[in-house]
Amino acid sequence: MQDLTGTPYYFDDHVVGAEHAAGSYTVTAQEIIEFARKWDPQPWHIDEAAAKASHFAGLTACSAHIFAIFCITSQRWESGVVQQAIAGLGFDEMRMHKPVYAGDTLRCISIIDTARLSQSKPDRGIVTYHTHLVNQAHERVFSIKASTLMARDPAKVSQ
Repeated sequence: MQDLTGTPYYFDDHVVGAEHAAGSYTVTAQEIIEFARKWDPQPWHIDEAAAKASHFAGLTACSAHIFAIFCITSQRWESGVVQQAIAGLGFDEMRMHKPVYAGDTLRCISIIDTARLSQSKPDRGIVTYHTHLVNQAHERVFSIKASTLMARDPAKVSQ
């Protein structure tokens, strides 16, 4: 669950090009197996012996699981701010660059690509982030572009 006690970070606070380190997450074998049994029961996701014999040579997280890890880590910026998101608007260019193995620790990094005011609602804006997950070897394993509807700072809406 997201900590909502930090400093509010509104649409108006976003600076195009700024990079924000976010949360990290360690993936366990048990979690990979449990998630994949329900959502993607491929042998390399649910059976350690079959995974070792596969082209991955080890137990790997499925893409839906990696996307879920992105969803939770991208909300936890290390700066302690609380993003004033209203709603996710969409995802583009999702890529799986390398397998995610049991025991990998993934770190999330978001870069602000664009920020524009809403044309119909002056109290909000749309921010697009390019976000990626890197493993403990600093290898990019996942990337995505995410667009989010963000609340504006109430003190700046009338300006």
